[in-house]
Amino acid sequence: MTIQEMYDMFLLEQEFRNNSPVTISWYKDQLEEFFIWLMDNIPKAYNDPAQLNLLNFKRYGVHLKQQTKRNGDRLSSSSVHGSLRAVKAFYNFCIGEDYLEDFSRQLRLPKVHCKEQLILDDQEIIKLLHACDDSFSHYSLRNKCFVLLMLDSGLRRGEIPRINMGDITFSSKSMIIRGKGSKQRLIPIGYQTCEQLLNYCLKYRHGASGSEPFFVDQSGGRCSDNLIKQIFKRLKDTTGIERLHPHLLRHTFATYYLADGGDLETLRLILGHSDIQTTQMYLHLAFNLKLQRSRHNSHIDKLFDC
Repeated sequence: MTIQEMYDMFLLEQEFRNNSPVTISWYKDQLEEFFIWLMDNIPKAYNDPAQLNLLNFKRYGVHLKQQTKRNGDRLSSSSVHGSLRAVKAFYNFCIGEDYLEDFSRQLRLPKVHCKEQLILDDQEIIKLLHACDDSFSHYSLRNKCFVLLMLDSGLRRGEIPRINMGDITFSSKSMIIRGKGSKQRLIPIGYQTCEQLLNYCLKYRHGASGSEPFFVDQSGGRCSDNLIKQIFKRLKDTTGIERLHPHLLRHTFATYYLADGGDLETLRLILGHSDIQTTQMYLHLAFNLKLQRSRHNSHIDKLFDC
């Protein structure tokens, strides 16, 4: 079997598993980059399954670490990790189908050097919400709902456009979210967020059926992921918060949730993480926030107070 045939079978498997088009497109992009590198750098690599080996996996990882973005910066360790994760998934599929010998235990991903996430503080959160109050139009209220859903329930940017009218239960302050891989989860909504969503619904979506989108654009169609991205670019300019981007609001929610006494497993379920290790990254951020909030109990100070 050739590499091309293995690749075709891998993509077929992703469709069979009901992975989302976004996930499949991501695999295509990452693997095509790997195949281009393989053909350009390894002699006689074209369609030779023998080249899908551990040595070339590591060589590709080193190659990625040396690549630069448009601004001249090196690729982040998380970007390298993500690209190699796609290649590893392809390798493991080929091993599982007996296309390759089993060296799966040796397929290890490089460590990710996590940067300290500077979450939004209370003043910045208020400034961000006020930036959506310039006018009481359909779109300012809609945009405020976007911000609240990310800050109060940790939604991803791409999950918001998928919300339908029938997904929100105002009486129980809860919502069904369709996350990555078409997985559904039930999340809680805070009182303020629920009030704003209900206000938006009564003013601008009254009478819409349960299967219709909750949020709509100027043409009346379902809001797009790109629309939310553009809204946040404008909010960044309006607020002057240079580091503002949609995912920062999700980080902010998760950090405050743990710092305010929430437990890790419940947070994992709210965020839609399949692995609790992904959620554990917020423990460090929450601990730092608690340190900032608390007064240092200095034993030395007590000695000098005597």
